[in-house]
Amino acid sequence: MTRLIAIAFLVALAFFLFRYRTNEKVQKGVVIAVVSAFIIYTVTLVVTELLR
Repeated sequence: MTRLIAIAFLVALAFFLFRYRTNEKVQKGVVIAVVSAFIIYTVTLVVTELLR
């Protein structure tokens, strides 16, 4: 369920950024934030699986 919410959020975010042609700096910031969140999520998932 969390994955579906994340996918829907990312699709809506991509639509918003490209539909309204936001500033390039804002686009880069959003991309960096999304990639960072994905990396943190992946690391957290790996650590929790290793601790089990």
